[in-house]
Amino acid sequence: MSSWLANRYLPFWESYLQALEVEVVRPEAITVDLPVPQPIRRVLSQAFSLKNQGVEFLLLPDVQLGVEARKVGPSPWLVDLAATLERLVPGLPPTLVVPAEVSLEVAGLAAKIGQHLTQNPMLARRALERTKHLLNAPLSPLKQSGTHLIGVVAQPMLLSDPDWLAALGRGLAEHGLHPFLADKAPAELRQEGRHLELGLVLPTDLEAAGMHRYLSRLGKVKGLLYVHDAEYLPLPTPLRRVLKKTPPPKPWRLVGLEAPWPQVAAELAKDLQV
Repeated sequence: MSSWLANRYLPFWESYLQALEVEVVRPEAITVDLPVPQPIRRVLSQAFSLKNQGVEFLLLPDVQLGVEARKVGPSPWLVDLAATLERLVPGLPPTLVVPAEVSLEVAGLAAKIGQHLTQNPMLARRALERTKHLLNAPLSPLKQSGTHLIGVVAQPMLLSDPDWLAALGRGLAEHGLHPFLADKAPAELRQEGRHLELGLVLPTDLEAAGMHRYLSRLGKVKGLLYVHDAEYLPLPTPLRRVLKKTPPPKPWRLVGLEAPWPQVAAELAKDLQV
């Protein structure tokens, strides 16, 4: 699938699978008529598309990098994408779940998956040797420009959805504003989140908290948007408590996944006197 943090893990896995001489199938755009927010429809659309194309395995990310929630509460979309899709997409092919981030530690898992898919340890070894350098490849920061920048704080999976980001950008642009995504590596944002000492455990929660801490103090960011959906992509409860107790030192709004962006932009523009 080419969503849900695909930019972090798919470049390596796609190259590795091709080196294994395994056919890589990309999802096609199909319509899914379900009463869920657009970013969730996009994930479901890709799952249905790949199922309909008859793939033998579905590659999915573990966005929490093996960390389990300490208590019941987080959305299943956050903690177990594979199980969630299996409940919603009947007949989904078997899944290959891989970490949503790559490092040299992933090499062992890649070798195991390669041998499973090809039944050829030598081919798997050669393929890994040719693509292993991608496990060290840093994420390329997004090119961002514009004036009156509005920092966006959300679960990181949402910020990898180009269609959602485009809709947000169009809405903000109507009032002379531009979205800005935290331009630090995920591990650095998680460390920022730990500094808040909110007791967060899940990596994506820590990353969202890190976005808040970093963007709140970044001078060129003039306002903040916190995007929260309790059912699908919730911001961690301790972070939302912080917003109520100690609001950011710049104009901000807490909004849903499908907020009326021009209206939100108009309110922020008024606060910023744009």
